[in-house]
This record gives sequence, C-alpha cells and structure tokens, in this order.
Amino acid sequence: MSINLLILGIATTISPLFVIAAVLMMSESEKVRTSWAAAFGWAVSIGVCCAAMVVLGGALHDSGAGHRKHWWLGAIDLAIGLVVAYFALREFRRSRSNVDRDLPKWMDRVGTMSVITAFGLGLFLPANVLSYAAGSEIVQQHLHGAEKWVAVGLYVLIGSLLEVMPVLYLTVRPKSRERLLGTWHRWLDSHWQQVLVGLFSAVSAFLIVKGIVAILRA
Repeated sequence: MSINLLILGIATTISPLFVIAAVLMMSESEKVRTSWAAAFGWAVSIGVCCAAMVVLGGALHDSGAGHRKHWWLGAIDLAIGLVVAYFALREFRRSRSNVDRDLPKWMDRVGTMSVITAFGLGLFLPANVLSYAAGSEIVQQHLHGAEKWVAVGLYVLIGSLLEVMPVLYLTVRPKSRERLLGTWHRWLDSHWQQVLVGLFSAVSAFLIVKGIVAILRA
C-alpha cells in the first residue's frame, strides 16, 4: 500500500460531518442501528467510487492509452484538488461570517431518520471526491489482479475507521453513551468548520502537488 493511498484513506475517514451526524442520531433518537446504517452506506459509497475509478483506469491501461500516457491521471488529481480547494475556501468564508456557523440544516433531521434514510445519508456525504483520487492512485501503482482489489479494500477499511469505531464503542458501552455523546456533540458543534477547512486545505494542496508532478513526469 502506497503512502499516498494511506494519506487519502486517512483524509477520507476524518470527516466531521459524518461524526456529527452519527452523534446526533444516537443522542436524539437512541437508535444505534441508524448510525450503523449510515456507516455502512459510507463504506459502500467510497468503495464503489474507488472501484469505478480502478476499473476505468484499468480499461484505459489495457487499451494501451494508460501505458503511453499518465498525464490524465495527474489531471484527475489536479481537478479533484481544485474542487476540494473550492470547498475549503467556501467553508473558510462561512466560518468568518456570523450567518453560517450553525450546523447544516439537514443535520436537524438526522435524529428522526429511518435506517434506510440513514444508509442513503452515508452514501451521499462528500467523501466520494477523495475516493476517485484513491482509485486514481491505485491505477498509478500499476497493481495487477487481486492486488488492486486488496488495495481498494484497504482504502475502504482505513477510510471508514472513524465512521465505524465510535459507533462500535458506543454500541458496546451503552452506559457511557449519554456522557460521551454530550461531550462529542459540544466539541464538534464548536469546531466542525475549523476541522473541515483544515482538512480540505491539506488534501487540496496534496492533490494539486501530486497532480502537477504526475503531469510533468508524463
């Protein structure tokens, strides 16, 4: 497993929006199964997006285009880096205003979500863009056969750690749930935008540099 894929996996799992959603689900509805559904949806989403990129890149490589030129993989990293930079700038501007510091409006409904709706939420939280970058990285590693799918599996595992572990801990420690949920909720409510800005800024810089280097080497 490459260091770049490890970085992308860590960046994927550090998503304060998901953790906030899971905390709200368990603190407001006491339905731990909805948090599990959301975590499963998250893992499925990043796995499918990463695998799709691996399949596309593998098809181009087998056709000969991927072997002759890798500039397009660098261009994908660069484009994703610019998109993430836009998200970072948007959240930074919101954090500086007095209007948009509250949690997103859709967060108000997570406490009443059904299992199916929670699964859908996990599917569509904004981690997919990093999953495509992870798939691009796997293609650039020139892995063959089962190796590339093991890499996809490892990325999904790392990219879901902070989505699964807190839910698992609170599932097996129900007596500590109320106290921990209260602590987590207060901290995330105060710092979620700063975490997003820092995360998006670091990831965008990483992908932009990585993309430019790949294009220059092609």
